[in-house]
Amino acid sequence: MTLRPAFLSRGLTGRQQRAGMAFALPAALLFAAILAYPIFESFRTSLYSIDLLTGDASFAGLGNYSALFGDAGLRSTVVNTLLWTVGSLAGQILLGLAAALLIDSDWKGMRWVRQILLIPYVVPVIATALIWQWMLDGHYGILSTNLQGAGLLETGVSPLGQESTSLWTVILVNVWRGFPFAMLVFWARMQSIDREQYEAARVDGAGAWQEFRHITLPNLRSAVIALLALRGIWTLMYFELVWLLSRGGPAGSSEVLATYIYKIVMGEFRVGYAAAIATAAGLLITVIGLIAWLGTQLRRRTNG
Repeated sequence: MTLRPAFLSRGLTGRQQRAGMAFALPAALLFAAILAYPIFESFRTSLYSIDLLTGDASFAGLGNYSALFGDAGLRSTVVNTLLWTVGSLAGQILLGLAAALLIDSDWKGMRWVRQILLIPYVVPVIATALIWQWMLDGHYGILSTNLQGAGLLETGVSPLGQESTSLWTVILVNVWRGFPFAMLVFWARMQSIDREQYEAARVDGAGAWQEFRHITLPNLRSAVIALLALRGIWTLMYFELVWLLSRGGPAGSSEVLATYIYKIVMGEFRVGYAAAIATAAGLLITVIGLIAWLGTQLRRRTNG
């Protein structure tokens, strides 16, 4: 007869819970302070009209926030940001799921396939941008010249240089770079699925599609939610790839919030207005996150 430790056979007592909270409290307070100060400073800055050239600052109240509603450039940027976020998430999740299904098999040489599929995610973003800019160059880029030969592009034109294709091209590059992360998340979840479910389904005569639809997909729900939360927030305010590929151009056709805020600060020196945009965006993300969390909790209570 084996004896199990007490902490494995029963839940934590109230005293143990309080002790655990006491040990975690200093780290939690430090994290809250580090997180809260930049948020407070951003909000405080958004209440002022600051001129970086002269250093003058005057209290503007909610003037910067009221200016948001009359900014036509910001409205088009918000639309681009939504398209950028939704397109990137959809592409990364779908391509990541397909890749995860591929590497979940035991074919010969699959180890090398897994390593190759990870390359886009481990390559530095600046190298990724330079490689894609070279391939998409309108004069000698291998992708652009092939598209021109097929009659899909005009001679000497790059997809990054057209207003109609610039944003979608940047989204495509972001999908290529980000799908390995989704692949790893899906694959890790697939490894934890009980194989007896598949064996029972095969006994009942289920095919590959039925197994995927009724076993694999339901078990990947938590992975999809995690990816939507993590990659959604990350993509919404992503800066580097968009800036390196297109600078938000041409004519603002691929402008997203991160590049727009950067231009407001570094190009127009309107720090207060840029802080107002960032604060409003942060508040919107928080509200969306709270709604999603409340929806998840409500669904759990309903199902439970």
